[in-house]
This record gives sequence, structure tokens and C-alpha cells, in this order.
Amino acid sequence: MVLGMGKYINRGLLNPKSDESAKVQNARSPVSSTSKKIKFRRHCRRFWCFYLIANVIVLAIFLPVFFLVAIPAVAQLVVNKSDLRLVNAEVMHPTADTVRMTLEAKVNLKLALGVRLDPVVFYAFVRSAGHENAYAGIEIPGQTIKGNYSLKVTDQLTPILNMTSWETFVSQAVSQKETALSLHGVTVGYLGVLKNHIILDKDVVMPTLNKFEGFSIANSTFLLPAEDDGTNLVANITLPNPSVLSFEVGTITLDLKSGNTDLVIGNATVKDVTLRPGNNTFPLRGVIDIGAMIGNLSEVLSSQGPAIRTGALSLTAVTRSIVSNGTLIPYYTKVLGSLPLVANVSIGDVLRNSLTHLGSSETLSDFDDKRRRGPVQLGGPVGYGVAYNQVASLKHNRHVQKMFEDEDPERRDAIIESLARYYASL
Repeated sequence: MVLGMGKYINRGLLNPKSDESAKVQNARSPVSSTSKKIKFRRHCRRFWCFYLIANVIVLAIFLPVFFLVAIPAVAQLVVNKSDLRLVNAEVMHPTADTVRMTLEAKVNLKLALGVRLDPVVFYAFVRSAGHENAYAGIEIPGQTIKGNYSLKVTDQLTPILNMTSWETFVSQAVSQKETALSLHGVTVGYLGVLKNHIILDKDVVMPTLNKFEGFSIANSTFLLPAEDDGTNLVANITLPNPSVLSFEVGTITLDLKSGNTDLVIGNATVKDVTLRPGNNTFPLRGVIDIGAMIGNLSEVLSSQGPAIRTGALSLTAVTRSIVSNGTLIPYYTKVLGSLPLVANVSIGDVLRNSLTHLGSSETLSDFDDKRRRGPVQLGGPVGYGVAYNQVASLKHNRHVQKMFEDEDPERRDAIIESLARYYASL
């Protein structure tokens, strides 16, 4: 029994040890975790200098990258994504190598904060030629841009930097339906205390003159007799401008050709032309060379055939020269000289306007008085009988008779015969 109990007691003594071992194992996890924290703190206190140096090195690398790369990249992206719209552009007082420019553009940075810009020169250029061949430099003063902002310069004297590029731009503006005003500039922008170099490189697409589509000559009147300076044609000429561009051109001298031929039948002058947005109408004064028309009558009639069948005369106006303030403007002369302007002039309107003018003259009154007193001897000067008869025979043409159906037949015949005598006397 004693042995038995001793065995029991011995076994009993083993069980508490087993329980303590279990307790130690159960408590090992939190104790071990706490121990790791203590060890980490001791490690940091021991090696804090190394960690401080490492953080300084990381910040020394990261901060310059952030301020010198990330922030400028964001600022440049804002500029690239901004909207730039041309509101008004004026090219005035042209000379052979300068113009005066006015520009107004709306820029929307799409940024709530204001951006202060240093003064900058925006170079206007043709994209295909590159900004290195800019035709003009436009100086913009320093200012703060915020939201939907207006950039504007007024009446700035601008030298033409590259004549080839300038002629290309003018040609595009005249002959194309739309073109781009390309701008390039480098400046410094300030966003708060942050300073960034910014490159602006934009193409502002805008409608342009489109070969003066809609060009017309109206209120054409033959002056009989001609004025002292030889003017025998007056009219109104209309040049449409669907763009926001305004050009001061000057005084335009035109060669007038019959139809689509190279036969020059006269010349005309349009003074003080400034093309502003919308339709621009100017008085035209010209000299029609009747002798050249009669001398080349077959060519004239041939070129006028399609137009005459629609009751019109076809005139082609080609720029010979452009002068502003007494100075020849070579770039406008070159560009507009390569663009023939064709207009169909109503024969009925020409005759009615001419008759209104002629009806107030003493010559026609005298001629009518002679008609009333008796028959008038017809016929032109010696050598001009054919020309006279060709014009005088118009009174028998049914189309002419229809044009004058509201007129007294005798007055109609007298007018045509008066015109025939005038042509035959030239």
C-alpha cells in the first residue's frame, strides 16, 4: 500500500510539472511578442543614427525629384490641356517689313488656383516650318491667369521676322477655308511659391477667307461720257470675310479680264481696303478699254458665251499691285495677285444703271429731242461702221427688248443708238 501510495504520490508530483509546462507554453506567445517590441525599441535606440541618415538620403533624393520633375510635369500638363481660343486678331498699318498687331485670346487653364506668368514672347509661326522660322514675335506682359482668362495685346509694332513664313501664313489665310495660328513661347509660371518653366506650343484653328467665296460686283454702271480721269465704270465690290481676322490691305489696283481669258479689257482701283469680319463692300472705279474689246470682239464674245446665256457678263479681277500709305506691300501683292476673283455681272443691271446715269445727261436729252423732231441719221464715223452696226442692232434683239419691256420703244432705240455712236467714236 505504501509502495502503491508512493507510486501514486510520485505520479501525483509529476502532474503539477506537466501543468506548469503547459502554462508556460500557453503564455509564451504574448510574452514573445512583447519581447520582440522591446528588442525593436532597443534596436532603434541603438541604431537611430543610421535610420536618420537613411531617411535624410531618401528625402534628399525624393524631394528634388518631386519639385523638379513631378510638379513641373503637372504644370506643363495643365498648360497642354488648357483651351486657347482666338477672339480677335488685327493686322494693321502694313509696311514692307512690319505690321501692327492686336491679338485677344481666351485661355481656360481649368485650374482653381491662379498662375502668375513672367513676361513672355509668343512666336507666331507656320507649323510645317517650325517655330525656329517664326514670322512674328508678340510680347505678352507678366500677369496672373486664373479660370477663363483673356490675354490681349493692342496695336503692337511687330517686325516680320521671316518673310517666307509670313507669305505662307497670308496665303493660307486667303486661300483656305480654315488655318492654324501656331504659337510658341517659353516662360516661368508661379503656382504659389512653386516656380516652374512652362512651354506653350498651341495651334489655334480658325476660319479664314476661303478665296473670298461670295465675291461679287454689284451696281455696275457705265459712265457716258467718261469722267476727266478716264473712269467709265463704277461699281461696288464685296469681299466676304468669315474669319475673326482683320487685315488692313491698302489700295488695290486690278486688271479686269474678259471671262476666263488672259485678255485684259480694262483696269480698276479699290481704295482703302480693310477686311473686317463679315461682308466688306467698297466702291470700285475703273476704265474699260472699249477699243480693246472691239478689236478682240470674237474672243470677247467667245469668253462671254456661257455667262451671256444666263444674262450676265463674266469679269475676272486680278490684283496688279497693293499700296498702303504710299508704299508697295509686296507680300499682299504676291498673294492676292495669284488669286483671280471671278464675278458675273447682270447685263440687265448694268444697262439699267447705265441708262439711269445716261438719262440724266444732256447728251441723251438732246438725242431724244432730235428723235422727236424727225428721223435721226444713223451711222458711225468712217472705219467704225461694223462696230456701230453691231451695237445698234441690239435694239432688234428679243432679249434686249425683254429687258426694256417697261421702256418706251422709241426711248429704248434712242438709248441703244446713243451707245452705238459713243462706241463708234472711240
